[in-house]
Amino acid sequence: MRQIRQNSILKRILVPLLLLVILQVAVLAGLLFGGGVMNRLNQNSVDIINERVINRKNYLEDEMVKRWSNLDSALNGINQSAEKLKTDDAKKFSRIDSDSSVYTGLLDESMEELISLIRQNMVTGAFVVLNTKDLSKEEESRGYQNKPGIYIRDYDPVAAPSENNTDLLAERMPSALVKKWKIGMDTGWNSGFDFKDSSVDYYSFLYEPYMAAEKYPELKTADLAYWSKTYTLANNPKEVISYSVPLRLSDGTVYGVLGIELSTDYLKKLISFNELSENKNSAYILGVQDGGKGNQLQNVMVSGPAYNMYMKQSKTINLVASKDYDNAFTIGGSDADLLCSNVHYINLYNTNTPFADQKWALIGVVPTDQLFSFSNKFNKTLVIVVTALFIASIIGVLVISILITRPVISLASDVKNSNPSEPIALRRTGVKELDELGGSFEKLSSDVFQASRKFAQILRMASIKIGGFEIDWNENQLFMTEDFFRVFRSEKIRKNMSIEEFTENMEMFRRYVSRKNEQDHIYIFEIPDREDLFWVRLSIRYEEDKIVGLAEDITKETLELKKMEYERDYDLLTNILNRRAFNARLEQLFQKGKDVLGTAALMMIDLDNLKFLNDSYGHDFGDKYIQKTAAGLKKYTPKESVVARMSGDEFFVFFYGYDSKDAIRKKINHCWSKMDEEYLELPNKQKFRLRMSGGIAWYPDNTDDYTKLIKYADFAMYKVKKRGKGRYGEFDRESYFQDAYLLQNKEELNHLIEEELIEYYFQPIIDVKTGETFAYEALMRSRLDSIPTVYEILSLAKQESKLYEIERLTWFKSMESFVDLVQSKAVKRGTRVFINSIPNQDLDEKDVERFELQYGEYLDLIVQEITEEERGNRMMQAKKEERMHRWGGGIAIDDYGSGYNSEHLLLSVTAQYLKIDMKIIRDIHLDRNKQQIVKNIIYYAHERDIRIIAEGVEAYEEMQTVVKLGADYIQGYYFAKPSLLVQRIDEQKKKRLLDLQS
Repeated sequence: MRQIRQNSILKRILVPLLLLVILQVAVLAGLLFGGGVMNRLNQNSVDIINERVINRKNYLEDEMVKRWSNLDSALNGINQSAEKLKTDDAKKFSRIDSDSSVYTGLLDESMEELISLIRQNMVTGAFVVLNTKDLSKEEESRGYQNKPGIYIRDYDPVAAPSENNTDLLAERMPSALVKKWKIGMDTGWNSGFDFKDSSVDYYSFLYEPYMAAEKYPELKTADLAYWSKTYTLANNPKEVISYSVPLRLSDGTVYGVLGIELSTDYLKKLISFNELSENKNSAYILGVQDGGKGNQLQNVMVSGPAYNMYMKQSKTINLVASKDYDNAFTIGGSDADLLCSNVHYINLYNTNTPFADQKWALIGVVPTDQLFSFSNKFNKTLVIVVTALFIASIIGVLVISILITRPVISLASDVKNSNPSEPIALRRTGVKELDELGGSFEKLSSDVFQASRKFAQILRMASIKIGGFEIDWNENQLFMTEDFFRVFRSEKIRKNMSIEEFTENMEMFRRYVSRKNEQDHIYIFEIPDREDLFWVRLSIRYEEDKIVGLAEDITKETLELKKMEYERDYDLLTNILNRRAFNARLEQLFQKGKDVLGTAALMMIDLDNLKFLNDSYGHDFGDKYIQKTAAGLKKYTPKESVVARMSGDEFFVFFYGYDSKDAIRKKINHCWSKMDEEYLELPNKQKFRLRMSGGIAWYPDNTDDYTKLIKYADFAMYKVKKRGKGRYGEFDRESYFQDAYLLQNKEELNHLIEEELIEYYFQPIIDVKTGETFAYEALMRSRLDSIPTVYEILSLAKQESKLYEIERLTWFKSMESFVDLVQSKAVKRGTRVFINSIPNQDLDEKDVERFELQYGEYLDLIVQEITEEERGNRMMQAKKEERMHRWGGGIAIDDYGSGYNSEHLLLSVTAQYLKIDMKIIRDIHLDRNKQQIVKNIIYYAHERDIRIIAEGVEAYEEMQTVVKLGADYIQGYYFAKPSLLVQRIDEQKKKRLLDLQS
């Protein structure tokens, strides 16, 4: 057999290819490096862009300096109102940022000025913020405080203003002014600037000019003005910049800031980037440079797509002078895609002013392919020439390649026709390198075949069943792992099959597809297996000539997901729908409309006697009572009805799809009568009947909005419970509107309880002998304007049977505030705290355990105040006394002498402290009868080792009299008013008290 001559493929192609490449490089170098014409063309383009940016900069500077920042008229008007307020009542003016009765009036007078600013200056917003505190101290201590003010917006200032200001939206404004001016509230509206409540840093538009006015009182107001960088208000993503000036009286008092805002969207409309390039794909950057040095700027606004397209909306740019062009910059030193104009500064501040170092600049950004489009066209001509030369080279390479590629084609054919399921066996070509490559293919194929077998064995050992396949349409071949159909739990399908057989077998499972994602080509199969189900996920990827698929057994994760969904949608105690799932179900039904709903009714149910059961037999029997009710509602209502537990003792039943109200009433009557027969067996074998009250609202007669339907059913139930328990009634629209105020306040009360919208102020109780603070009384304050007083809170809570919730808030919130003061060292350790308990209300065992666990080390400092209203429940009174004794605390009788049976309470309660009512203390130095009463009380109390606290002492003469009569402690405005942060006792007043002892 003739030996095939072997030649190196390198020798056959290397020499001619090298000759061709050398020729191409020589021609290309001569064309590209022959002169500097392209650089000159590019520099002309850069100069044109700079001229356009300068023109736009001049326009923007004129608008910012002459129009937008013209606040003189509004500033004078507001200052005049403030001056008058201070002149009339300086003490009242001092509460301008804390007393709503003070600042609401000033803000009301400022509204006309703010609206005029928006209209005349054509800006997107105007604001005023009031403050008289030291912002720097609050900033350093992170003790942010809420600030009153107004912030209104007009998102389209160019449009003609409406006569009644309906085009304006309130971002920050007291609710009283919103109602008065009938300004619409934006989605992020708040009654003031809630820095404390939302832990938001002071906005720079407030902090910077205000602190500058404090630091440089000699400067004019205009020189203290500040242009802020972009910011967003809390709960509003709209980015804006602002111009603000300090509000300052003639005597130098700084009491806030006034300013305007400009949204970045509005600025983008004014700064058109289309003028920079013909393709409208450029950008303007409005930036700020702090310190006035270097070329690093912070983006304020980007108008145009070019910057974001390449820089991914970066907020900071570092400009580096271009190495190739004059008066041009690159971003970060790379000019492959973008080229910037020179930095053109906008003159906003006078020299030697607080913010003179903050420089604003306008920069033009143009993609280099657009900026140098002319030179690029010239460059393309060169490319055509090079391409023609390259094509000639390719033809030469092809002629040479034909002579040597036949062995390569032969090798490729063998590889192509090989069986992918078996190791490759290739014919020898006679070319040394190709035969070596073929041998490597064979070895690699053998290794891969062995590795795939091992990998398949590993997959079979894994806890998750998995299999795959690949269809090659060009080769008309199917590759499939041995376990692919085992994932589908089909053992009868053989491994080796054609594409057609594979497709037929997969069609068998098509009917089990339960979910699919056509976009990502993911299919979920839900397949029965004897009595159970199993789930398979099939993921398919379509390539140019192939289909690749992966099948996974996802039964375990599917079952876990279904369990999570059940726990999300169902009440764990009763196994019926919870509030979230009920609302979602009703939303689905109401979207289908009257065709599905027909005549429908929502019945809201409230369990009667649950609190009695919890208190008498424990929460376990209360839970059984709730479970029994849920089971009965499911049992005695039609299957299609929607039954849900909304909260502790509230249930909803939704009847729908009926032809008339009477048909639903029959179902409700049947359910109600059956529920009356149900009972819970108590430990003493006594049968405790299920009792509930309910309210019904009708669809569509009452409303076609399910949220209102819930409100109406709630109101109907509320009316029933007012008349008596154990019944149900239907919604009455006339009665609803008569009680609208009560209903609204009921919702506000629920909001107050759920969000814990109360806080506690503390008033010191002074020891007469030492002049030191012996204790603090915790006094509740509401954070809701709609129910501002404690009296209103307690009245509503009593009417809505929510007194227990208020009692729980009283204990936990007052102690939380007190412990914070102790831990911050604002209150000395060992100081007592007096807590006002609501008469005839007491914490249940669970809450007591939680309270003891949370505040165990402070229990002996607590003194619980009770009043004569407590005497009606002797058992609860004794329970409170026992707990205070166990904690090591004390009992104080509050408001002694204000009622008719104070003596009876004193005899029935073992108290350590007695607080004489302020009505007796008031003007006691002028009334001998009062002095005799107090003298008798003190004598009686001291005989029984009870300490006396004189409440409501406001004058020195009153203090002098009660000390002379023998009072042990003093509480009142004379020493300190109740405050959120405890106040230090005036040393002069302390000295006067101690002088009385001598």
